[in-house]
Amino acid sequence: MENPLISIITVTFNAEKLLKETWNSAINQTFNDFELILVDGGSKDNTVKVANEYAHFIGTIISEPDNGIYDAMNKGIKAAKGEWVYFLNAGDIFYNNSVLAEVFENNSFKNFELIYAKVQTINEPTGVNYLNGKLVQYSDFFSHYPICHQATFTHKNAFEKIGFYNTNYKLVSDTTWFATFFKIQPQKALYIDKIIAFYDIQGATYQKRMQGYKEYINYGWSNFPLTIAIKNWLIYPLIWLKVKLIRTLTNTAIFKFYRKLKFGKKAKV
Repeated sequence: MENPLISIITVTFNAEKLLKETWNSAINQTFNDFELILVDGGSKDNTVKVANEYAHFIGTIISEPDNGIYDAMNKGIKAAKGEWVYFLNAGDIFYNNSVLAEVFENNSFKNFELIYAKVQTINEPTGVNYLNGKLVQYSDFFSHYPICHQATFTHKNAFEKIGFYNTNYKLVSDTTWFATFFKIQPQKALYIDKIIAFYDIQGATYQKRMQGYKEYINYGWSNFPLTIAIKNWLIYPLIWLKVKLIRTLTNTAIFKFYRKLKFGKKAKV
């Protein structure tokens, strides 16, 4: 059986200082059946110039203004020639050089349209990084974001069935897409107990958590059971207080100790 072609999509804006490390982690893979796709929002720095250094591996470069990250991601999906799509953001890197081989050099994925696994966080403000990822079901989406995008590979057929990312959401469209996937066809999702990437936790969703939570509440009104949607709306003030406390206590020794206890064996300092 031939290996499938994987489209590795990187969405950027002024990312010249991050792109090399990210794409080096791709071209050093032992698995060679992939293309690199850059969707750049019209950077003012040398992002595109850096990308052109990888011309041998590039399938498409798009550099133009966009309507937010999900509009850019949709452009990448549409440009992808691969059977499977993976998003590797600037600043994130593959966990090791054999990740793609471990996932795709066998037939275990053949009857699935979503493969999801784990990530190792980096840049955690407390310094306590950890492994994120587990076997999930639809109900896990009712209260939090159970899947990290950098831990997923998506078959292009899934976008034909579910649609592209909803650009009305600025921060949680990927999570709402995964929730819809698990609601419609959970049998098409395959969990594998592997670490896919180092994931920089301080992205836009982390910086704007309450805005993201508001978007998620809005999604819940029309997609979750009514009791769940009401509960999420009611606990919004508690989530706000939690986020406020976390940001106030992040640099304290007691909070770092709490994080170690919380993540236990999953913690990586």
